[in-house]
Amino acid sequence: MDPANRLVALTLETEWNERLVELETARQAYQTQRPTEPQLKSTLAQMQVVLNNLRHYWYQEEVTHQDKKELLRCVIERMNLTTQTSGKVIRVEICGLGGATCEVEVPKYLFSAPQFFHRITELARSLTDTQIAEALNAEGLQTVKGRTWSARRVMDFRLSNGIPSGFTTSPLLRLGENGYVTSAEAATRLEINQTTIQKWYKMGLLQGKQASKQSHLWIAWTEEVEQRLGGQASFDPRMISLKTLCKTQQQSWEQVVHWCLKEGHHIYRLRRGTTFRFSVLPASGSLQP
Repeated sequence: MDPANRLVALTLETEWNERLVELETARQAYQTQRPTEPQLKSTLAQMQVVLNNLRHYWYQEEVTHQDKKELLRCVIERMNLTTQTSGKVIRVEICGLGGATCEVEVPKYLFSAPQFFHRITELARSLTDTQIAEALNAEGLQTVKGRTWSARRVMDFRLSNGIPSGFTTSPLLRLGENGYVTSAEAATRLEINQTTIQKWYKMGLLQGKQASKQSHLWIAWTEEVEQRLGGQASFDPRMISLKTLCKTQQQSWEQVVHWCLKEGHHIYRLRRGTTFRFSVLPASGSLQP
């Protein structure tokens, strides 16, 4: 070797050996910190716990956007986007690597945290705007401007983002059957007027939801309600006329109804030709007060 190059060769060799030492040190450190095979295995119960709390883990500040992207790349093969007719929502078809598919709707224009959109969408299936506001406030969530939620703010948020609800009179945003109908719909089905519906609701003959006197009244509707109060039930020999009970107990119609409901007796509205008559089916063998 040329003597002039010996110093250069010696320097390169020294640096090479130092890198080899660093590599071996790093390898040993990795082997020391590397989880063992038993540690890498998860039981079915452990995986179920993670899945049940996935939403909570997903929105933790410790989980960065890059972490979320890497997790999604592990399970998603492709996504197909379709703009809804309203123009406010995009339907996303998610195709997993295993062949499973699902669909979600995301707002096209969102000026708040995504978790608000998904949480309100979830709650709107079974709660009114007032109940949604109460639930959000109980969870410690605030609006983008740091205010507490109110029924009006929930409604404005829903309308701005095209979120459907089971408790809205708008046909475009009204969800399908959720177990409730409007007072007008209930009146049509029972062949009475809305005033009577409101009266029956206050008395307890009908169950429902109403945030305030000025808000819409939603009636809980089931096959049992339609059969019991819609005139579809058949007469039972054990039944006693509500009018007869009013005479024997010397009380008003409303007082007798309250008493029957309190005691657990069943009130039926039976069809008699073109008219209806109320009868009471005792919960036990007696209707004595």
